[in-house]
Amino acid sequence: MGSAKSSMRTTVARAALLVAALAASPAIAQSAPQDPQAEPAQGNAEIIVTAQFRSQKLQDVPIAITAVTGETLEQRGQTNLADLGTNAPNVTLRQSAASFGPAVVAYIRGVGQRDTNFALEPGVGLYIDDVYLPTMHGSLLNLVDLDRVEILRGPQGTLAGQNSIGGAIRLYSKKPSADTDGYVSATYGRFNRLELRGGANFTLAPDQLFARISGASVNKDGYITRYDYRCTHPGSTIPSTVTGKDCKLGTEGGKSYVAGRLALRWTPSSMITADIAVDVTRDNSEPGASTLLYVGRQAAPGVVLNGLATPTLPAYVLNGNLFGNATGSPYVSYSPFGNFAQDTFSNSPYINYENYTDTAPRDGSAPWSAPLKAALNTWGISGTLTADVSDNLQLTSITAYREFDGIYSTGDGSPFNPSLQANKVFNHQFSQELRASAKVGDIANITVGGYYFNKTSRYEARITLTTLAFLEEDTIPATTKAVFANADVSPIENLTILGGIRYTDQSKSFRYGRFGVPGSASGGAVPPSLAPLNGLVGKFSGSRVDYRAGVQYRFTPEIMGYAQFSTGFRGGGVNPRPFFPQQALPHDPEKLKAYEVGFKTDLFDRRMRLNTSAFINKYTDILVTVANCPITGAPAAPCSLPLNAGNATIKGFEAELALRPVDAFTIEASLAYLNFKYDSISAAAANSGIGREDRGQYISPWQWSLSAQYALDLGGAGTLTPRVDVSHIDSFNRNANNVDAVSGGRDIFGEIKGYTLVNARLAYATEDRDWEIALEGRNLTNKLYYADVFDNRGSTASVQGTPAEPRTWAVTLKRRF
Repeated sequence: MGSAKSSMRTTVARAALLVAALAASPAIAQSAPQDPQAEPAQGNAEIIVTAQFRSQKLQDVPIAITAVTGETLEQRGQTNLADLGTNAPNVTLRQSAASFGPAVVAYIRGVGQRDTNFALEPGVGLYIDDVYLPTMHGSLLNLVDLDRVEILRGPQGTLAGQNSIGGAIRLYSKKPSADTDGYVSATYGRFNRLELRGGANFTLAPDQLFARISGASVNKDGYITRYDYRCTHPGSTIPSTVTGKDCKLGTEGGKSYVAGRLALRWTPSSMITADIAVDVTRDNSEPGASTLLYVGRQAAPGVVLNGLATPTLPAYVLNGNLFGNATGSPYVSYSPFGNFAQDTFSNSPYINYENYTDTAPRDGSAPWSAPLKAALNTWGISGTLTADVSDNLQLTSITAYREFDGIYSTGDGSPFNPSLQANKVFNHQFSQELRASAKVGDIANITVGGYYFNKTSRYEARITLTTLAFLEEDTIPATTKAVFANADVSPIENLTILGGIRYTDQSKSFRYGRFGVPGSASGGAVPPSLAPLNGLVGKFSGSRVDYRAGVQYRFTPEIMGYAQFSTGFRGGGVNPRPFFPQQALPHDPEKLKAYEVGFKTDLFDRRMRLNTSAFINKYTDILVTVANCPITGAPAAPCSLPLNAGNATIKGFEAELALRPVDAFTIEASLAYLNFKYDSISAAAANSGIGREDRGQYISPWQWSLSAQYALDLGGAGTLTPRVDVSHIDSFNRNANNVDAVSGGRDIFGEIKGYTLVNARLAYATEDRDWEIALEGRNLTNKLYYADVFDNRGSTASVQGTPAEPRTWAVTLKRRF
């Protein structure tokens, strides 16, 4: 607890400096103008997006897009990337299982990736200010000082490029300007949540040089409490790792980070704009929240774990005496998504007995402990140069460099730690994009360009499994090159023909490093099964042509319809987790062909906005990870193998509604349906137990959301604005093999049951909107649900879950300048 208090003091000090710097600036000391988003509007406000390489109104773009302004994010209380999935149809964004580090699981229309390993490409492209982020690790981004978010659904193979087979998520920061736009805010809430945020514009040279500084400091205690098992169960023979009388070892899920951004905009003439931005994040958060859902026999009876022999048990028992408690009060797993049953110490689902310590390593080395953190240090710099050569020709260059390094630890929630790991990750990347955009009268808009991307990632770990312990150091360099062209042509009034093409060339390699643990009984030698892997290099290279074709027709000024065909892909690679050379197998890229129709409407003087889309996706060479691997010649051996499972058809529809019956009252709603069906199964997948009856991963048949907000005018006393957000998602499964071929029963080990969430916010703003205070509550019904689960039965005979936060509250005070 001492470190948490120290971290909070550091957070307060950093934030106080930020607030002082912003408040002292003469550029923002003047009386601030009204927030333009807050001004009463006639109907729904226009949102400008850049999905087709130029600024367009959302309702003019023939793509299924959920666009959200920074103000709306604040009203919803959405502070990180995972929050965005609750209001966007057929979008799943979730905090990943703790075993995969600080990352987000991203799926759009049933296409994405659940594994954060650098060898596996994401299925949803993530961009910050048009700069591509290539890894899921570190993608659980905090939403700091954003102008807007654009979520593009469906393959963006021509517009976004590599690994946007499911869609793309684009975050856009606020740009520097001459506007005196500044703010500071402070938040306090449950679990000692303390956040301070701020942002401000500065004019460095009138009409030419502007700057914007923004930042956030966040500190919050964890909501999963770790207890020492022997301390809470005195009759147990499990070694104790606690000191003093308090049985608490610490918490999981706590946050402690600071982030800052400096942006400059230089406009030497009306034809040239140069934007440069530098951002830094220092994250020293706790390990991710995790609890033990199921356990079975972790090894053959008699195998020693942490100095104790494993009990003789049938596989995967529920609520059984697993850890030999001498008092007869059994240590148990969670029942399926329920409380901690039959444990005399606590019935809370928000506890575990994880100690992150291996007191008696199986390899004979000295006892060791994994770091109690999920830390990530990130920084990046980007430059965007735009030159308006003429009224009809614009040139754009986007250059960026980013890097991160991090460390995170994982266990299984038990005092045995049969799968204790300490992981280190490193990544650095460089990208360059060049574009030329031309407007040919009122007939055509054409964009051509080229793209280059290079990255090198490294993964290091100390891994302790039931009967195997080793050190790992893998290096993964990758390069992507692409050229592209997009055009829309209007041969007659109201009709637009759409076209696009992109050629992509990819190459990457994976160098395996496997080493013994110094001081082990083997003298630090590499375990025999792993020795042949050390120094082995797996390679992948390939090229791909993606294209887009469609038509767009404006039936009336209020109604636009479109139909299009588009493609996308996700890059191939090799297995990053082989236990012997026969498992170091490659996998092919995924491909997708999408057929889509949609309508965008603004009715009744823009007081009713209804956007709909329906689609059929032909999804081929689907990549899944299996734990049963007959293809390797050793089906009984531990396995975690990515393979191409086969082909499927995904069908669905989406609707988004925004109503503004009067200026002060806003209603928003969304509805989505998704259906997945395998058309064929590969031989390798069939041998691993996957059948045509299985459902796609993270496929939720139905999702919906409903929000209402009313701005009550108090006259000269200000404005009181209550808001309620309700969202629902049906059950879905994380595992690829999730339906029994004979009985038709669903797999319980990877299932995340459906749930409905209720959030609310009540805000008061002064008449001039300089001051605002807001009270928010999230998960008001205190629903126990899981953000993710990790089925690790194949190696440690356990399943861990990541419970989402219980009911929380927070109060925020904001000052605009």
